[in-house]
Amino acid sequence: MTDTLVAPTTRTDDSDVLLDVRGLSVVYGDATEHPAVDNVSFTLKRGEFIGLVGESGSGKSTLGFALTRLSKAPARISQGRILFDGHDIAGIEGEHLREQRHGGFAMVLQSGMNALNPVRSIRDHFRDIYRAHGHVPRERWEKRSIELVGKVELPATVLDRFPGELSGGMRQRVSIALALSLEPQLLVFDEPTTALDVLVQHAVMDTITQLQESEGFTAILISHDLGVVLEATARVLVMHEGRIVEDASAHDILNSPQDDYTRMLLSHYADPRAENIELPGFENRAVAPTTSTGSRASVNRLATTSLVVDSIGMIYPPPRRGEKPITAVDDVSFTLDPGEALALVGASGSGKSTIAKLITAVEKPTSGTVTFGDLRIDRLKRREFHRLHRDVQMVFQDPYAALNPLHTVEYALTRPVVNFTGLKGRDARRRVLELLDTVGLSPVEEYAAKLPHQLSGGQRQRVVIARALASDPQVIIADEPVSMLDVSLRAGVLALLDDLRVQRGVSMLYITHDLLSARVVTDNILVLNSGRVVERGRTADVLRNPTDDYTIRLLDAIPNPVRDGVA
Repeated sequence: MTDTLVAPTTRTDDSDVLLDVRGLSVVYGDATEHPAVDNVSFTLKRGEFIGLVGESGSGKSTLGFALTRLSKAPARISQGRILFDGHDIAGIEGEHLREQRHGGFAMVLQSGMNALNPVRSIRDHFRDIYRAHGHVPRERWEKRSIELVGKVELPATVLDRFPGELSGGMRQRVSIALALSLEPQLLVFDEPTTALDVLVQHAVMDTITQLQESEGFTAILISHDLGVVLEATARVLVMHEGRIVEDASAHDILNSPQDDYTRMLLSHYADPRAENIELPGFENRAVAPTTSTGSRASVNRLATTSLVVDSIGMIYPPPRRGEKPITAVDDVSFTLDPGEALALVGASGSGKSTIAKLITAVEKPTSGTVTFGDLRIDRLKRREFHRLHRDVQMVFQDPYAALNPLHTVEYALTRPVVNFTGLKGRDARRRVLELLDTVGLSPVEEYAAKLPHQLSGGQRQRVVIARALASDPQVIIADEPVSMLDVSLRAGVLALLDDLRVQRGVSMLYITHDLLSARVVTDNILVLNSGRVVERGRTADVLRNPTDDYTIRLLDAIPNPVRDGVA
């Protein structure tokens, strides 16, 4: 890479074109035979808002980083041109690149928490940007900062907060405001709604679309969620294995997709309010008979004990002096019957994960009781923890953080097998291989020897499920088990959880903000809002005929291109 600005030999013919990508390839290290971005070409007009969709590993984020020249070693542009406003920026570095970024282009990164410095206030973040791009008087940049946080619908007081004091949606809005600081012509949004619940996701996308219209910047929305992209943008680029496999209007993508990969992505979309739902992996699935409580019956029932939550409450102390205590859970009661799958749904902050902590004795409720048979979980004795953890197991949200990267799959599964079943040596290994076979990881010996980084996200989550099954539990608490997986992997993990519950008779408390997955794998549902249960009943009945305004808001916030006029 040179340190000079490379002017194009000819300027783009169409003055309306802001970005012209020609034959761009990006490789990691010396892997020239397998580029992450492979000969990509497209143009983007001024003021246009397009979507770039694909699953993990498709190359979409690598392309976004290359377009904004944020790629870091070992990633490098191996060929092609990036004509931005008539200038080729593919080969510029240093001060020339800084000049292009000032009023040129910016990127909103995927994770609001990782994109912000946790030990600096939001005001400091704005100060750093303006200092890096020349001297700007304090009065001017502070006035601009207040204006920008207002544009993303945040109060000026947020400037004195630190990232850890903000919710996920607020952090993402701050990231957008920071990206707008230098008034860029092009903004690239890299998965701006990942891991956000549907209400926050809907609000953030509304903010982005309104800003794009009012400010007039050109934008690329990168996402693995085709529903979000179709709802927000008029044109969609579908990326698979480093290549653009389809470039068409949102209307054509939805109604007449040309590529098999696009059709596969669309097949995983459904409306949880529909009378009949068919998802890949769930076609023609045999439905077991239901019990009197609505749960599907099992021939070999492991669960024999009900989990009873009675009027529990959880109040946390004020986060700052002078502020009010936080009521996370408020008078919640329910019973999880043997073999039942019960969904706890709600937006972030509704109390779902706090309830999981109370059930697993990670925290003690400030009021109410939690009982499992003769165990009082809310006042568990030390010697009773082993029994609780044998019978009640967790499947965690993030399969990448749930496994120790230094330990093989066999080691991760052997520990709970030894601790809870007493098996050792060959018998323990045989049990580990049986667990891997149960969760569909075959050949079992090969997977047992792998380290976590050698597995895909879906495979890691299957290992996490196998670990939860190692103690032969009666209850599995699945905390957002598919929220971080691609759509093609979600159906497989959901089908696995459903099969294990029906075949083994395990009770399941399914915690999620994804109403579609709740509809597919659970019998009954509780809708939580601000720590209180606002609606309960059979899952299909509640989602198809909601009575509470909050449930209706959750359903309306789900991206639905057909409902919103894309078709």
